[in-house]
Amino acid sequence: MPDLVTHTALVYFGTRWWVNAPMRVLIYIGAVLPDVLSRPLYILKPQWYPYTIAIHTPVFMLGLVWLLGYFFHVTWRTKARWLLLAGVSAHFLLDALQRHLDNGYYWLFPFGWQTFSEGLFWPETATYWTPIWIGLVLICELLLWLKKKGGIK
Repeated sequence: MPDLVTHTALVYFGTRWWVNAPMRVLIYIGAVLPDVLSRPLYILKPQWYPYTIAIHTPVFMLGLVWLLGYFFHVTWRTKARWLLLAGVSAHFLLDALQRHLDNGYYWLFPFGWQTFSEGLFWPETATYWTPIWIGLVLICELLLWLKKKGGIK
């Protein structure tokens, strides 16, 4: 599992220049939602591992995003769902690129038990990159701030 910073940084670099701030927040939330919901349960109650597997699947997240849409005003509901879904999709894209010692993620659960991954990196590899992601985001934000203030042309 790439860490939450890596998931957020991926979405940041993909959306910073073309999505306004309130909408970006929903994409960021979607990008961390699968891990924020499933990992604390697994840490607090390891015997609940089968349930955490089900939470960290596209089918569960589709249903959750659909339900979360009802927390928004009717004029924002569809847009909020699409933005959350964009973040969740980015999350699963990054997760699909990692290697697994065990089976990995059940992408089609509950309709199938087949797993796949590209195996480009180990889950802990993303943790080594965390300071770099944070630094790059800070540099980008500093440059954008300086440009806005007229310091960079």
